[in-house]
Amino acid sequence: MTARLKITCLGLISLLILCTGCVATSRQFVGNTTSPAQPIIALQPGGPHADSWQNFDIRIDYQYKQDGDIFEISGVAVLSSHYEIMYSRLRDLRVFLFFLDKDSRVLQAEMLDRSLTIQLDEKLQFTRFYKVPPGTASITFGYDGVVRGENEGRSMMMENSRSFYLLPLGK
Repeated sequence: MTARLKITCLGLISLLILCTGCVATSRQFVGNTTSPAQPIIALQPGGPHADSWQNFDIRIDYQYKQDGDIFEISGVAVLSSHYEIMYSRLRDLRVFLFFLDKDSRVLQAEMLDRSLTIQLDEKLQFTRFYKVPPGTASITFGYDGVVRGENEGRSMMMENSRSFYLLPLGK
């Protein structure tokens, strides 16, 4: 086998491995049941309808309106201030919207926004339009993120980090 053919085969295999690891967000959580810790919002036609969704980690102030199968949502997501006490920066934060059926199973998942800065007090503002999946009865939000900070050790600076999330992971 020539060197050129070997490199081509290696490149194609690498590309195949990369592609199999890239699952679309909208399919990643489909079929999973939401956690009892995830507040669920029963959808109402028309709108706009406004409310706040929050827990220990995050607060999402939102408003939505539904016109037939078109769903418009806008709002802002902010990390809870308790992270500023122990951590100095945000490494990553992704906020998701989940369309749920009557049994709180995920029909579709969409990433609403992702943090592009390292600021703990960043406000993620979003406005999105979606086609509502058939059978949708409610929505909920989810998130995953990592915060980082520095602790002074005896002889050197040590970095600490904490992952946090609320996602519908179990089937």
